[in-house]
Amino acid sequence: MSIYVSDNNKVLMFHESGTYAAPSGASGTWLGLVQSNEVSENVNTQEIRYTGTASRNVGQFVNTSKDYEGTLTFLPQNWRMLGFTLGSTYDSGSPSPYTHEISEANSASRNYATSGPLCPFISFAIHESKKACVDGESFVRTYAGCVADSMTISSSEGEPVTCEVSYKAQHVTLGSKTTDIVNIIDEDTSRPYIFSDCKLHMPSGTAIETLKDFSFTANNNTEPKHYLNGSQTVAIVIPTGRGYELSATLDADATKSKTLWETYYQDGGSFNAMLQVSQNTGSEELFLIMSGCKMTEFTSPTPNEGIDEFTMTIKPTSVSASVTDLVEKYNFW
Repeated sequence: MSIYVSDNNKVLMFHESGTYAAPSGASGTWLGLVQSNEVSENVNTQEIRYTGTASRNVGQFVNTSKDYEGTLTFLPQNWRMLGFTLGSTYDSGSPSPYTHEISEANSASRNYATSGPLCPFISFAIHESKKACVDGESFVRTYAGCVADSMTISSSEGEPVTCEVSYKAQHVTLGSKTTDIVNIIDEDTSRPYIFSDCKLHMPSGTAIETLKDFSFTANNNTEPKHYLNGSQTVAIVIPTGRGYELSATLDADATKSKTLWETYYQDGGSFNAMLQVSQNTGSEELFLIMSGCKMTEFTSPTPNEGIDEFTMTIKPTSVSASVTDLVEKYNFW
């Protein structure tokens, strides 16, 4: 009997091409420095009681729809998953460094990779495996038809940048053999992005010099749809109203206090902001551009000791990103 131990765990991504929920390629794509993949699997068991049983007990347990929701946490070495969250990526550049322009996809936007009557959003598959020490005893699952529900990029003083992607999948396939564990296309051995790579410009072009931490979230507010079509699994995962939020904490700075509190919070002025995550200038950089921003919260407590802090919540209207790195393609081709 094998005991699964985490040093042999593997979490990879597959692109989906041609048909929604159909992983493409023989080898998985390196996601970054994966910390965890936690999936909630729900077969939606219903308890049914009915007359005629002459018992107070449940008459039947019936499994109805099947739902799969996961949360993937990793330290980023590239920004591929941001493209799956916003919906559209254009790759260019040769030789390296390569560029990736990431933009929003709306309901009528054409999916470059998959097509069909239900107009699927750009999707991917997550392959996770727990390797056994005996052939044929590994625990391997592939979640297909995954659509990014939300993505959070965050960091704080002295810490790596962390990404958390919540996704909803159509179905899961179980494998139980060593041969079901797929290979990695290429393991990325570069260092992940860290706190000192990050700058918040607000408005764009004006850096916040005393930033302590930040958290940016893009939320697709997806709805998995179960139609009366002869299947218990999700037919399609549909993104609905999109929303963004940026929260940031900084040591209270006299230079910025009037503009932040009076102009942007009290007067409600609209502004643009930019999150820059730059490991190597010109070759490994993310510029996350936030347009039409409104500051919805601003707190400035007055403690009796320590350093005063400002905490802000900002909601952009639209977001795009420009990436330069050493990955040739974010897309499947």
